[in-house]
Amino acid sequence: MPTYAILGATGSTGSELVKFLLTKPKINLNLYARSASKLAKLLPAAAHSENVTIFTGDLSDGSLLANCLRSVDVIFQTVATNENEPGCSVALRAAHGIVSALELLKKQEGPTSFKCPTIVMLSSASVNPAMAAKSPRILKWVLEKALCYIYGDLREATEYLQGLSWIPLVLAQPGALLQGASLGFELSEEEPSPFISYSDLARAMVQMAEEDGGRKWVGKGVAAVGLRLDEREKDFTPLIWYNLRGLLAAYLPSVWWFLRNRGWW
Repeated sequence: MPTYAILGATGSTGSELVKFLLTKPKINLNLYARSASKLAKLLPAAAHSENVTIFTGDLSDGSLLANCLRSVDVIFQTVATNENEPGCSVALRAAHGIVSALELLKKQEGPTSFKCPTIVMLSSASVNPAMAAKSPRILKWVLEKALCYIYGDLREATEYLQGLSWIPLVLAQPGALLQGASLGFELSEEEPSPFISYSDLARAMVQMAEEDGGRKWVGKGVAAVGLRLDEREKDFTPLIWYNLRGLLAAYLPSVWWFLRNRGWW
């Protein structure tokens, strides 16, 4: 029976992964989150499942994270931020935490006995040059500015993990993420999706981890291409406001911090 670890289990992507994987038989889940109470409230089925083990703490706790990752087959790395916070390093810090935990396990188990799990890391189509080139020039410019700190963090984390040849890495690189039901998807190395639901992204990440015994997508950036949008997902007002906030952070970070501290977002 395979065991999957989900880091960031209470986030938008992580919680959808948990919900989906709980519907699949014969899978053990190790869930890592900062708050046990939040996880129990958000995912009550997981909190009471005999196939789920919950680890709560910060990713800087190396021994706790190592216990979470011990003997797992796949690590779903969904720890992320959606806010273009100046100086953010969420993805990079998570990557360093994972590597430190894996190195500890390798030392404890011995290099001949240790088998490194595959990491499926949540990234973005915008940091994949081939996918980004397919976007209209003005959209590409807006996204690069409005999400500059997030993308910089993702690029650093990706470069760091790709530099470690002993770690099998799959980069899940969706387009814009929206709340909504699962509407269908397909995987592609070339065609980015303008929009996809968190629900479909979760299913796509599991397929990336499992297809052809988990080997097909290792070493690749993979887009989860949403097949259609329902009506409620066609209101783009929140995305416009989101990008305006990001542009403010890029060009006037002190104003961004002032407004955030005043509770504007």
